[in-house]
Amino acid sequence: MIQNTERAQTTKVIQVPKKYYSANEPMGAKDKNGTNHTEIQKRNWIFNRKKLKIFAGTTAAIAGTAVACAVVASSFSLGYTVKVDNTVVGTVAAKSEFYEVLDEVKTEVKDIADVEFEPSGKESFQVELIKKDSFTEKEELAENLKSTSEEMTEGFSITYDGVYFAALPTQEDAERLLEQYLAGFTAGNENVTAEFAQEVKITPTHVVKDTVKTADSVYAELLAGKFVSYEVQDGESLEDIAANFDTTAESILADNQLADQTSLAGQTLKIYTGEPVLSVKTVEHVNGEFEIPFATISNEDDTLYQGKTEVDTEGVNGLKFVDSYITKIDGVTVEETVLKNDILKEPVTQVERVGTKELPPSVGTGEFAVPTSGTLTSPFGARWGRMHAGIDLGASTGTPIYASDNGIVTEAQFKNNGYGNFISIDHGNGFVTYYAHCSEILVSPGDVVAKGDLIARVGSTGRSTGPHLHFEVRADGEAQDPMNYIK
Repeated sequence: MIQNTERAQTTKVIQVPKKYYSANEPMGAKDKNGTNHTEIQKRNWIFNRKKLKIFAGTTAAIAGTAVACAVVASSFSLGYTVKVDNTVVGTVAAKSEFYEVLDEVKTEVKDIADVEFEPSGKESFQVELIKKDSFTEKEELAENLKSTSEEMTEGFSITYDGVYFAALPTQEDAERLLEQYLAGFTAGNENVTAEFAQEVKITPTHVVKDTVKTADSVYAELLAGKFVSYEVQDGESLEDIAANFDTTAESILADNQLADQTSLAGQTLKIYTGEPVLSVKTVEHVNGEFEIPFATISNEDDTLYQGKTEVDTEGVNGLKFVDSYITKIDGVTVEETVLKNDILKEPVTQVERVGTKELPPSVGTGEFAVPTSGTLTSPFGARWGRMHAGIDLGASTGTPIYASDNGIVTEAQFKNNGYGNFISIDHGNGFVTYYAHCSEILVSPGDVVAKGDLIARVGSTGRSTGPHLHFEVRADGEAQDPMNYIK
């Protein structure tokens, strides 16, 4: 700055009119009128320096103002401070941002609580110069908006993979609830660890007062499993609906607290999906001795009726020592890491004769054969707090499926529900068997089949997480444990 000022002064001196100073005249010389030119030069020099100082100061002030304006322009912008009933809820760059968040809050509250959300008062906007990085985030603006309504209160929501599940009054309640739920999967076994397979979060938020629940009630919902809403159509029976959702009419009646199924058309029912609300992954360290199931060799014997078996050599289970880690999701094994598998005693193979003599057509024996070769992946009975009406046999896609007993095919089609490709066989003695999730159906309604006839192939159609056969045995319409009838 000093250098610039000196240059300006030098320039100003050079421009002084010659009548005040001549390079040929000695300093201090006087003209014929007695005027001292040196004094004139000094006075003009001082005068010019003052003008330069004034000019430089003005220029600096203007430059400083310009810089300040530039800083403001780069860091600030015009926006709005939003108030609801004189309460500041946030700042936005445009009014449309506020109304967008308001619409999202209305939709969220409607979906969760079936309540029409309205702020406590009228919104107002005040134009202000606002720092660009200090505009209110959408999530904060939404929470501030919710807090203005008398219908809302503070709570802690539980979500899984971003989906709202429930709200509790305190964070401690929510944490204790989730810990209690996970503890049910370890059953005090130190060799089992459990964690959520989904992204489960506890978030402080504002919720409709009536939706805040106790930990006990939410825990009961977790044990009950996931439900969907279904509106009953004209002409639909409860049995039709139950079949579509792989459940029973009795379960639907109980879940909806209905005494009977009359006049259901138009009603909205809650239907259990067979899935848990929160998915859990467990890892179990297995270390110890376990039985090895014996194999069976079956030889055909045409002197025995179909379904009859005579054992020539009794099978004996073997024994092995296993050290492994088994990973399950919702009770279904998805991975096993074997560290050690030592055979301590070999099993003895069972040898038996199986009858091939034909029975009268369509009459079942009452004893059922395993319908496919595979591994039992899910037994009959309670699963995630609900009833599993059959058994699941895991096998590769295309594995043959056989009629479990003699009978008549009553249904063979794709059902647009959880069963997928589906076959039903009436065995003529009060028993009916179901075969679901087939990749291929090889029989037609009305076909007479004998036990062991090829009827389909294993697949994963319908509501299925992998290739398997869902097999059911029903006696007079009631689901039975197939393992009690399989011989």
